[in-house]
Amino acid sequence: MRSTPRPRSVAGRAEAALGRRGILAGPSSDPIADAVQDAIGEGRLPAGTRLGEEELCRIFGVSRTLVRQALQRLNFAGLVTLRPNRGAFVAAPTLEETAAVYAARRLIEGEIIAEATRHCTANDIRRLRNHLKLQAEAESGGHRSALLRLLGEFHLVIATIGGNPILADIVAQLVPRTTLSLALFERRDLPSCALDEHRLLIDLMAKGDAKAAARAMRRHLSSDSRRLAVDTAEPTVDLAAALKIVGLGEP
Repeated sequence: MRSTPRPRSVAGRAEAALGRRGILAGPSSDPIADAVQDAIGEGRLPAGTRLGEEELCRIFGVSRTLVRQALQRLNFAGLVTLRPNRGAFVAAPTLEETAAVYAARRLIEGEIIAEATRHCTANDIRRLRNHLKLQAEAESGGHRSALLRLLGEFHLVIATIGGNPILADIVAQLVPRTTLSLALFERRDLPSCALDEHRLLIDLMAKGDAKAAARAMRRHLSSDSRRLAVDTAEPTVDLAAALKIVGLGEP
């Protein structure tokens, strides 16, 4: 582990990946999009749920224009699918699609963490350990949407430490897709070891063991993918109850 920082120009370019569009990002200025996003992250809106514009207008007490803006934002983030003449639905990635994304992540992120381990600094390790504390706080507080966001963000942080902005950008495109799948299809009956596995990754990076870190990263991503189970049944959901909204009123 190096004690001297890498050039800011390299780290800065890679850091930009953290600011790209993402699934289950932090709060925005759109309360409708935020409420739908949280409901998806907490499992209250399953994959394939229809998000009727009229019903959302009634629930939030706003105009159709604001609802459509929120749905467009959610569509851009990959959380919602807009189907011509049918409306908006919670996105429903297939298990095969998700497996392919995880396979790509294992291939890419194993190499990324190996490279990051070879030149990470003490500050990088502190940053990762501080991020792990945020994950633990979200888990202990029962904030699943925030936890899923942080679990995915952890991998983006490692990608920035790797110092290759092209690879960091690829990870930034892949992580949201698997985060969405976890939000929609994660089996709650199986215990999650994500935080323990993240802690192990940090420890191996701190020791400078690049080969072991790469193996641990691939095992970690395989473990994630095994926690998914797609339910093909047509969901029937009370949107008002799922969104836990009485009405926000239009500004």
